[in-house]
Amino acid sequence: MYKLHFVNGRSLIIDLHLNGKTVIIVGAGNEALKRIKLLQNEGCKIIVIGEKPNSDIITLSKTKKIVLKKNKITSSLFLKTHKPFLVIASTNDSLLNQKIVQTAKKNKILAYASDSPDSSDISYLSLIDIKKTIKIAISTNGGSPIMAKKIKLKTEKCIQKNISDEDVELIKIQKFARNESKKYILTQIERKKFLYELMNDKRVKELLKDGKYKAIQTTIKKMVKDWK
Repeated sequence: MYKLHFVNGRSLIIDLHLNGKTVIIVGAGNEALKRIKLLQNEGCKIIVIGEKPNSDIITLSKTKKIVLKKNKITSSLFLKTHKPFLVIASTNDSLLNQKIVQTAKKNKILAYASDSPDSSDISYLSLIDIKKTIKIAISTNGGSPIMAKKIKLKTEKCIQKNISDEDVELIKIQKFARNESKKYILTQIERKKFLYELMNDKRVKELLKDGKYKAIQTTIKKMVKDWK
């Protein structure tokens, strides 16, 4: 999952799923490399288009982590051919970046310009990642990525200190329970009631203290089947 700040009249922080989607990055320099690194774990197909890619991008291409097209881009016509879910314009030409963003929007493609977050559909957030389970996003509405990073550094330790290992495990347990509940509990309202009841279940709490995760799953399966 890739955390983004969606700009559409009013700002809204969303969690955008890029798994299986195609993302095109135009430009193959250091700015493009930053975007590649942010996207690498999102399960998306990354296509980089640039005339003179730097050595790190070439290496990523050779290891099949990205698709590299060594082309000089002078217009936004490539969008008609590739039709990505998201395009990131990171060239040194501001006018070209804007052309790409404008064309993308006309074709209902999400777009981001590295040199103009205000005109983009998204803006990058500064993320606090806790054990690859909890993500907390800090945004300045694209006003100052530097300050977003500074605020992250000031708050990260405090947030991590107040989230326990038990909180993280409960998230995993709730995920398992939600999937199980869909098999037997027909309505969303009833599934929600079940998940709330599970959070306060004494049996589950005791098993969690003892680290008996398999036993918790067995208990959840029985609870779901017995739910009325």
